[in-house]
Amino acid sequence: MSSVSLILLMAISSATAGAGVATLVSTIGATERLFALAEAPDAVQMHVGPLETSSLDSFAAAHPDIVDHHQVQDALQLDNQDLRMHGISDAARDGVMDLLLVTQSPRFDFLLGPDGTPTSVRDGEIAVPDYYADAYDLVRGDTVEISVHGDVQTFTVADVVRDAQMGPSLVNSKRFVLSEGDWNDLAERLPVEHILTFRLVDDAGDRFTEAYRAAGLPANGAAVDGSLLRLIAALTDGLVAILTILVSIVLLAITLLCLRIMVLTALEQDARRIGVMRAIGFSHREVSSTLLLGYAVHSGAAVLVALLLVFPASALLRGGGAPSDGHGNAVTLVMLLAVVVASAIPTALAAHLLRRVRRISPLLALTRPGVSAQTRGRPRALRWDLPIPVSIRLAVRGLTTRATTAVLLIVMVGFAVVLAALPQRVTQTIAAPDFVTTMGVGQSDLRAFVREGAESGAGEALERSLRDDPDIARFAKATSFRVALIAAARTDDVALEVGDTSAFPLAYARGEAPALPGELALSTLAAQNAGVEVGQSVRVDSAGSTHRYRITGVYHDITNGGRSGKAVELPGGQGIPLWQTFMVDLRDGVDQGEKASSLALDHPAATFTELDRFVHYTLGDTVERLKTASMIAWAAAAVVMLLVFALRGRLEATRDESDLRLLRLLGWSRGGLRTIPLLRAVGVAGAGLLLGWVATESLGPGVLGATLSSFGGGATDLVAANGWSLITGPVVAAAAVVGALIACAHSPALLNES
Repeated sequence: MSSVSLILLMAISSATAGAGVATLVSTIGATERLFALAEAPDAVQMHVGPLETSSLDSFAAAHPDIVDHHQVQDALQLDNQDLRMHGISDAARDGVMDLLLVTQSPRFDFLLGPDGTPTSVRDGEIAVPDYYADAYDLVRGDTVEISVHGDVQTFTVADVVRDAQMGPSLVNSKRFVLSEGDWNDLAERLPVEHILTFRLVDDAGDRFTEAYRAAGLPANGAAVDGSLLRLIAALTDGLVAILTILVSIVLLAITLLCLRIMVLTALEQDARRIGVMRAIGFSHREVSSTLLLGYAVHSGAAVLVALLLVFPASALLRGGGAPSDGHGNAVTLVMLLAVVVASAIPTALAAHLLRRVRRISPLLALTRPGVSAQTRGRPRALRWDLPIPVSIRLAVRGLTTRATTAVLLIVMVGFAVVLAALPQRVTQTIAAPDFVTTMGVGQSDLRAFVREGAESGAGEALERSLRDDPDIARFAKATSFRVALIAAARTDDVALEVGDTSAFPLAYARGEAPALPGELALSTLAAQNAGVEVGQSVRVDSAGSTHRYRITGVYHDITNGGRSGKAVELPGGQGIPLWQTFMVDLRDGVDQGEKASSLALDHPAATFTELDRFVHYTLGDTVERLKTASMIAWAAAAVVMLLVFALRGRLEATRDESDLRLLRLLGWSRGGLRTIPLLRAVGVAGAGLLLGWVATESLGPGVLGATLSSFGGGATDLVAANGWSLITGPVVAAAAVVGALIACAHSPALLNES
């Protein structure tokens, strides 16, 4: 039983490590291959309105040391309700996903077909992004309907395309590919948006930003750099892979702690045999090597079991997908290497612990059987006049006389509780609607956007309508400008949102919201790039006018490329306007979906988004994958605790067999003997559960923040635990008690030990 338990422990931790490493390597490799095949841009600038391409050509010609290639892709803006797939309108994603109709890029930034080559469509055909193909189960040969001013055109799906720039669900723009003829036909009736893309010389990103701003080129839309595109593309699978690797590390730590207990217990039990071997001439190295061989056999068996587990686990974490583009062998090799290394680490620990053989004295081991290198003092006698039951006092004495082992067991249970609870809590936090308040977006029922370049007066008309609407409880308006943030370290372009920041507040990482003119709050990445902190000052250059602002707060932001700012005033209102944002709270009883649809009909120039819907359609895929990984972690933690306590209980019962027989002679029943180890297990599991809960609450914000920090996020408080999150820890602790119950199922026979 001990051998089987140890082998399963090693196998589970090794298989988890292999699956996590394989998922991470596969994700990174697939992302890099996609960006290489698509020749993805290093800088992207969206622009709505008139565009002189000659200015871009002149800029590229004047900066050959920065710009390698550039191009302008014209995209037609399509309303979601005008797109139908399988007869179903995409109106549910209205205000969440921006639909763009494009032709294949001429120079780079290609949209790729399943074979990894740029897709090509003929008249009457359309290539759909994989996001929509997954959402609507689209395959080649299906039909897609596009309605423009009541005129419905039907297209046949020719390809499902991968888009390096706009493919991930976190990017709320999606490109559909049409032929030149169909695109030109629709261009007469749909508004146009320009996508300015650049391929840069190596390490020219910062110089490009400064040169582009100085040249005064079109910039009235979102701007994103290549590094952020790569990060977002790898985020979904990357989160799952990182979480799985963290799970494997915790599992390996539990396995090593359990192995330590097992080796030291074995040394104590075998001290007499080791003493005999040392007395007849075996060196401590020969004895250690002989004992180590048994643990090496355990590791070898664990590798075989792990190989049976790692392939289905890896496929499950990758959504059933397998490595593509001929790189499956490399991923498999890395996965197998991770399994072997993870299985070898316990053997290395056993080798280190077995060095204690040299401390065992042959004379002492032969004259005092059962005593290893370090003897322990005789426990104090029990007092029989206390009202506490004897079984409880014996359980407590068993823990206190072996305090080191008890502490290790408590730590193991704590690790397992964290392993089960933390992924659940992180997933629950990301899925919660309040999560956006820590990511650069205030909490409201509805959000409305009016882009620059929309019909004149659209923002003012929407503001008047909201003010007079009896269904509106309150609203706030803000206008975003493209400005230059000037600090001692560098100059960066940021999207500065100007308006009332108190009505729908954010959760600030440091400091507070700006309340007065001349005050400014910056996103985490913007503050880091500028090298400034709360209390310091920066200059803001807007349309040639420079003003000084004092930084009052820093907040996390995953929008606008992670670089943004918030202020209550921009002197003169000068700058490059990007869009107007309206945050709206409805009165009780007003349906959000119906109100958003009603407002959208009255104000076609604006897009309306329900925050719950936004979270569902952008983070939904990530949340589902995290749920799968967290359920695997929960199951692994419970199984591991069952094995650990079953293994530990058997070792403890074997070591204490003489004492247990003596208690039987004194009149204890078999049930009474089982009570003692069960009470120990309950005490250890309870203490471990408390330790794990404290660790989850303290480590959770840091773990989530570390995952989000690279694209503008940071440490974020976990939301209150729901039903599933509340039972994960107790289930793991209960599994530990069940393991102890299994271990003590066999009790010693009544033998005459006198």
